[in-house]
Amino acid sequence: MDKLEQKEYFWERLRKTGLICLCLLFFDIASTGAGHYVTAGWFSPRIVLTLLVLGCGLPLYCRDLKNQVRKPLFLLLLALFVYLAMEAFRGRVNGNHAGVWASDIMGFAWLGLIPLIQVLVRDKDDLWRVISFGLAGATFQAVLCVLFNIIFAGVAPDALPGFVEWIWDIQWGTLLPVEYNAVRIFCRSSMYMVIACVLFLGRQMKSERFSIKYAVLFLLNFIALFFTYTRSMYLTLFAGLVLALVVLCRQYPVRRVLLRTLVLAGIFLLSMTAEDLILRQGSFQYAMARCFHVDLNAVIPYPHTWTDTGPIDMEDITENTNATREQTVRELKEMIRTSPLIGHGLGAVVPSRDGQDEYFYHDVLMRCGVIGLLLYLAPAGLALIQLIKARRKLKEGEEALIFTGLICFLIATYYNPWMNAAVGISWYAVTLRSAELKGEEIHE
Repeated sequence: MDKLEQKEYFWERLRKTGLICLCLLFFDIASTGAGHYVTAGWFSPRIVLTLLVLGCGLPLYCRDLKNQVRKPLFLLLLALFVYLAMEAFRGRVNGNHAGVWASDIMGFAWLGLIPLIQVLVRDKDDLWRVISFGLAGATFQAVLCVLFNIIFAGVAPDALPGFVEWIWDIQWGTLLPVEYNAVRIFCRSSMYMVIACVLFLGRQMKSERFSIKYAVLFLLNFIALFFTYTRSMYLTLFAGLVLALVVLCRQYPVRRVLLRTLVLAGIFLLSMTAEDLILRQGSFQYAMARCFHVDLNAVIPYPHTWTDTGPIDMEDITENTNATREQTVRELKEMIRTSPLIGHGLGAVVPSRDGQDEYFYHDVLMRCGVIGLLLYLAPAGLALIQLIKARRKLKEGEEALIFTGLICFLIATYYNPWMNAAVGISWYAVTLRSAELKGEEIHE
């Protein structure tokens, strides 16, 4: 092996090492919430994996810089990073909340994954290795959610308080006993289960015969999302599946898509009904009460009527949440009006939230203005253009479903700050690379 071959071998080994770390990082992001299940000071497995990805990817990016600067994405990212740096400086000068300022920087720092994935993910095979680890993480999380529901609703409900405190400490999510003996299970990485539903549905339709494997994978993630009892998650899942079905009906026979969708819906209803009867829960009842203020049990009573729970107040289930959110939005809009173009800098807060983010778009407009929001969304617009151009010359593949996953994030982030954290930005990076690879096929 001559010196040139040794040099190329080194760079390829570095890329493959970075790719392995990237795959493990995606599993962690998709399954462990904030990734604090094991910590040593500032360090956690997620931080270590991120540093390894950075250590492998940054030299590769610098080596390939001449090619990268020719891409439109490079200019969009450069403009975004420069603007965010300016807003960070303004936030410090304005004396904004120091803790929120630091949190904003750490959140947006995940945008660095976008250029790193450009050099670590060389082709579609690499891309699907990364995505597969994300789907594995989402499904692992879904299995945990289903098991938690069984354990804390039927097997060992007395163990719930201590367990809730632990998962809250590690920032995995939360478990909350609610009306109808239901258990509300919300994970900080739950959006990856939405992505899993979209992509597993696509794989189900792609299969020549009805696939038991993809049916089980889809239903596990779907049921786990049902247990969130979260209106924004239900809305996002519904929108994502509708968009996915539209895409799939263009790629596969409509009869196959509709029949298999009905079969999956039927299995879900039967599974949840059996689960409710065995565990003496009212999952559908609480979901209807949470979303529509309807007491379903009064219309279709189960054999168990939960007489020990007393009357259920439909209005009280969501009244406090709605009041808090209305106040938050009102205060955010007032702040936005005072500086709509460039915002108030990173770290700006409103009184009602005490530094906590919730509405991503309002928060970005308040801190970075319209210019900041447009710069943030510009790469997504570029990806959409690349996919539209590629679709005219190439048969549609799964890239459309990957972009559908990004749309799901953009919908859900209206209610929760998914897109300034590892969970949302990681999928943003995957989507941009997917669209770019699709566009490159035209020139091959």
